[in-house]
Amino acid sequence: MNNPKPFDCVQLKWKIQEQLANEFAGVSEEEAQRRLNERVMADPILGPFLKRVQDVSRARKIEF
Repeated sequence: MNNPKPFDCVQLKWKIQEQLANEFAGVSEEEAQRRLNERVMADPILGPFLKRVQDVSRARKIEF
């Protein structure tokens, strides 16, 4: 039996943050946020979830 390597979520988080920092180096904060939002909305799981959250948030703003 092959022993799997232990999963280190902190190390994974740092790796992903480093990749994002490198990807968005030299890009304005607004542009980086726009690109991340596009990426999330294109995701088949996160996109519909974010849309529902935004719809609920908009509906609550209208009620007040």
